[in-house]
Amino acid sequence: MILDKRLVLMVTDQNGSRHINVSMIFRQLSLYFLLFILGIVLFLGISISAFNSEIKDINAKSILIGEQYQRMIKKNSYLNEQINQRLEEIALAGDRINDLEGVIGVNKEEYESEKNDDLLTRIDLASITGAQKAFVMKFIPNGRPLDHYRRISAEFGNRMHPILHILHKHTGLDFSAQINTPVYSTADGVVDFAANGWNGGYGKLVKISHSFGFKTYYAHLNNIAVKSGEFVKKGQIIAYSGNSGVSTGPHLHYEVRFLNQPLNPINFVKWDMKNFDSIFEKERKIAWQSLLTTINNLMGQEKWDQQQLSLKEQN
Repeated sequence: MILDKRLVLMVTDQNGSRHINVSMIFRQLSLYFLLFILGIVLFLGISISAFNSEIKDINAKSILIGEQYQRMIKKNSYLNEQINQRLEEIALAGDRINDLEGVIGVNKEEYESEKNDDLLTRIDLASITGAQKAFVMKFIPNGRPLDHYRRISAEFGNRMHPILHILHKHTGLDFSAQINTPVYSTADGVVDFAANGWNGGYGKLVKISHSFGFKTYYAHLNNIAVKSGEFVKKGQIIAYSGNSGVSTGPHLHYEVRFLNQPLNPINFVKWDMKNFDSIFEKERKIAWQSLLTTINNLMGQEKWDQQQLSLKEQN
């Protein structure tokens, strides 16, 4: 047995020799203790190595995030430069000031009556008016949703339903067009709905929410090119015309709504920069004065913010 084993130590000095008996179990305990210490050291070494690996991985991810952040800053700076460039292009249209005044509807008689008017004054007035109008035409539906169509097959208002044969209110404008004719967004906005199915007779339908409470509907589509929640720009292809839903032939059903109330789309289809004031006479259900005041305040705040940013950069 292990307890019977002995370790005999002999110590010799000037006084003679002495024998010391040491049990073998203490030697084995010492060996186990040494192995335990070595195990702890090995465990600590592995743990430290793992921690160092994690720290290196975190540092690498931090560097990657920092690089992505720098790229985002550069991209944001580039977009700001593009915006400022577009604003300058609108404001500094001096070479074609006469054409600009004719397009945006500036009243030349007001300036010709003042003998001391110079070109710079005319440019400033024209650019401010043009910028305001361009802002409105960008965010409020205007123009045609199709470049090519055969005819307007059904107008807005009460009519006899061609399939159900009952009198009902037609809430939009129907453009007779070949299947897969590109359909464009008539203003900047966000896609509120884009799905296939019955949709109450609309068939494949896209709804776009625009600024200041406006919405547009595009119905009876063949294919949809956008998704719900997607931001779209004026003139962007959002779908292709078709004959889905309750329809007697290929066409696009187009609606313009304000606070979810259908408006006559023809007034917005014929609205452009050359006859900018026409919408205020034809569509009286909208508080245009309040809306334009809000837009002017927004643009005034934008100019103020740009001035403050310029002053900060100079300082």
